[in-house]
Parts: sequence; structure tokens; C-alpha cells
Amino acid sequence: MKKPITPGVFNIHWFSLLNAVSFQIILGAPIILYAKSIGATSTAVGILAAFTPLMTVLQLPAAKWLPVYGYQRFVLMGWGLRTIFIFAVAAVPLLSFLNDVAKLVFLVAALFVFNFLRGIASTAWMPWIAALIPEEEKARFLSRDQIFMFCGSLIALLFSALLMAGDVASSEYSLVFLVSALAGTAALYFIKRIPDVCGSEQMRKSSEPVPWRKILFYPPFFSLLVFNLLFVIVVGSLGVFTIEYLHEWPGFSVSQVLYLSGLSFIGALVSLPFLGKLLDRFGCKPILAAALILFGAVIGGWFLLAAGVIPCQKRVVCLLNFASGVAGAAFNIANARIIFATMPQMGRNHFFALFTVISSLGLGAAPVVWGISLDFIGTYEAVTGSLHWKRHSIYFAVLFLLNLFTLLQVSRLRELHD
Repeated sequence: MKKPITPGVFNIHWFSLLNAVSFQIILGAPIILYAKSIGATSTAVGILAAFTPLMTVLQLPAAKWLPVYGYQRFVLMGWGLRTIFIFAVAAVPLLSFLNDVAKLVFLVAALFVFNFLRGIASTAWMPWIAALIPEEEKARFLSRDQIFMFCGSLIALLFSALLMAGDVASSEYSLVFLVSALAGTAALYFIKRIPDVCGSEQMRKSSEPVPWRKILFYPPFFSLLVFNLLFVIVVGSLGVFTIEYLHEWPGFSVSQVLYLSGLSFIGALVSLPFLGKLLDRFGCKPILAAALILFGAVIGGWFLLAAGVIPCQKRVVCLLNFASGVAGAAFNIANARIIFATMPQMGRNHFFALFTVISSLGLGAAPVVWGISLDFIGTYEAVTGSLHWKRHSIYFAVLFLLNLFTLLQVSRLRELHD
């Protein structure tokens, strides 16, 4: 007999779709390409990519306010305020009286405040979903939600690519960012329609003082945290600097880079309908291992491109981005499921907050460190046989080794039935 779906749950999925349209523009490829167009270095691009994860550190002080406002109101306030600053970003390309340096400063400032507000608001999101969705429904829910999210991301990239074909004018960047702001505004309607959880007692217990050291070194939690830190160090910057690499390669226009980036979401959408069943059959760890093996193949492919072993052709990039989408979807859904299963009920808000903050610090540090490293390597080049060691090929080679080490950590994870 088919299990019933939690009433109102599709409002979460529609929110995920519209939110994905918004963030894929304002935090994804279009904003990176715009930053590069006004002279951003690899370090500057890395800093922009780091804002979102680094600001999740605000979840730790914000967690104590959940019992005061409740999940829905907390998310609604934060998401509403942050949307104002997307409109500010949309205005930046139109400020013709500013030079590129001033525009970049303005852009960084607006995105800083946007991510500051997002970091606070995100405190309530995972505990809200964990409390709303029954355990037996989580696999189906996560699969569906990923489909909606990837559809939103794909819509955002395809629209951006269509709008920015050929030579890109400042007004076209501004229009794309305006779409992000409007999608973010529309998403607020669905937040209001998501059922709030009457979990005052659960939130009260979770907001009581909890020994942070005991939480950190709770064995299943600590193993999962270390594993995720390693993963974000590897993959956290991959989407940023593959876009930068293609942007710098002759023959790839802005619209082509966006179209090619969209293939990762197509790969995710193709694989997601099967992932829920595979998770139920095999468990989380085999899926995580398979995802990391596929990521290793993708990173190896980018290395071969950057090292000049194989030509940088569109069909090769298509294959790599498609495979990356499959790997990302498999990892995300298996990782989300094992995260939900690992967090104990007592102090759950704080477990979620501590996990998100520490892993996000790693995710935020990764693009900054790699950006600084790429700028430091600069124009260095050496040749070993058929391998050309340049800044991007060195970057992909190090990522490949780190991915292999991350794969070895899967066996340390503990599922509930272990």
C-alpha cells in the first residue's frame, strides 16, 4: 500500500523550485560570470562563493531564537529581508557612473548582507523539515525536493543563457538578476503555505544549554562531520573554478558556459527518480561511495582537459557536467538521509546548527583558499611528457587526490542499522 504524503508538503517543493531559480542566478554561474566581466580575480570569485557557507556560522547564536519565533516565521522574516538585496545586486550593472572596481565593491557588499540574512534564516530550515516529514517518508520527500530544486536551477541557467547570447550588455545582466529577485519574492508565498510545526516543547528542549564538546565528539556525528568536511573541500569549489576555466578558454561564450553548466542539472534530474529506490535497497554508504567514484572520474576528466591531454571540446565538457550532476544528486540525497538519521532528538536544533556551521566553514574556506592558490600559481607552466602543469591542471590534480582520501572515509560512517 502506498504511504500517504504529508499534507502541504508540495508547498516545500514549489518553494524549492522558485528558491533555486533565485539562488542559481544570484549565487551561481551568472554572478560569477558577471564578476569576471568586471575584472574579478580568482580570489575575489572565491570570496563571493564563500559568503553563503561562511555565513551559516550565524546559526549557532540564532538557534536560541527558534522557540521565540517558531520555524515558519523565522524563515519568512529572513528570506523576505534578504530578497531586498537581490534587487540591489540587479541595480549594480546599471550604475554606469561607477568604474568596474566600484561596481565590484558594491556587488560584494550587497551579496555580503544577502548572505548574512540567509545565514540567520537557514537556522530553522532543516529542523523544520525534520520535524514536519515523517521518517518513513523522508527518502521520497528528498528525491522529489531535489527534482524540484534541480528543475529550478536548470530553468535559471537556460533563461540566463537565452538572454545573454552573443555580446552581453550590462542591462542583460541586470535583467537576469531581476528575475532572481522576483523568483525569491514569489517563493515567500509558498513559505507561508508550508505547515508550521507545533513543536514548542521540542524547540524548548533543543534550546536548553547543551555541552558542545559532547555533541561534537558523539561518534556517529563526528565521523559524519569529518567526512562532509573532506567532501566540501573537494567539491565546494569545483563548480566555481570549472566555470572560470571555461570562461578563460577561447571559444566559450557566456551563453555557452551557461548552457554547458545546465547539463549538470539535467544529469541530476535523469538520475533522481531512481535514487530513492536505490537508497532503500542498498543504504546510504554504497550510494555515497558510488557518487565519490563518479566525482573522481569527473575531476580526472577536468584534469586531462586542463593538462592538455585531451582537447577542450564542447562534447567532453557536456559529458563531464552531466556526470557531475548525477554524482552530485546521488551524494546529496544519500548524505541528507544519513544526516537526518544521525541527529538525535535531544538538542537536535543544536546538532543541526553545529554540523551545518562547521561543514559550511569548510565549504566557505575551500573556494577562498583555492582562489588564492590559483592566483599565486598565476602563469606558471611546466611540461612532463604530455602533461602541461598549469594553475588549473594543478588544481584538478590536487582535488583528485583529496577525493580519493574522502572515498576511504565512507567505511567510517555509521547508519542506524549498523
